[in-house]
Amino acid sequence: MGTSKGYIAPTKIEWSKAKRAVTSLIKEPNSSNVAKVASKYATAMKSDGFSKSRMPKAVSNIIGLARNIKSNGIPYALENIGRSDLIDKSNDEIFNELLLYYTNNGATKEDALALDALSLTMKNLQINDLEDLGSINEEKFLREILAEFAGLNFEFRFYERISKTKSPKETQVILKEIKGYLRGNIYEELKIEKMNEIDFENLAGQQYIREICEDAFSVFEDLYEE
Repeated sequence: MGTSKGYIAPTKIEWSKAKRAVTSLIKEPNSSNVAKVASKYATAMKSDGFSKSRMPKAVSNIIGLARNIKSNGIPYALENIGRSDLIDKSNDEIFNELLLYYTNNGATKEDALALDALSLTMKNLQINDLEDLGSINEEKFLREILAEFAGLNFEFRFYERISKTKSPKETQVILKEIKGYLRGNIYEELKIEKMNEIDFENLAGQQYIREICEDAFSVFEDLYEE
């Protein structure tokens, strides 16, 4: 995944600092610079990176749907979200349609990132249909989509900057290292609490996911010291 030709890089000071950190990593790839990049990227994301993201809402809706399927079955869950038109369709068709439904058909760059993160999460966790969705481990699902979103979003924003001076193979090595760092710390350092107390079928669910996103990026800030 690379940046689209229509992508306009953010100009806020936090993003400028993140770009400089990426430049330092390109010149001197080491663990300290990886941590620095993750920290500056996190600060930039917290400054405005979630402002247009559909990810918190999509994740909240998916978890709410999963709970409803588990408690009441697929037909009821689909009726509850106003998609009874999907009941007679195949599981694959329903599943793919709902991913598009929750991410606005990937219409904007932010929507497309949410769609990609959801799709990869489903693939990684072997969630192939609504029956699988109804039996997910919610915390594992949330960590996985956060890891995918953080990595995809980084690649979207910085692929072009890295690939200008690095070969395709070298670019992928750098991206893999950054993504591995992000993923590892989301799984090992991020605390997720009281998830079972949240109603993911209303705005409280979206707010909870947004706060967890903030917490995840705060982890990267906390792990790096100037």
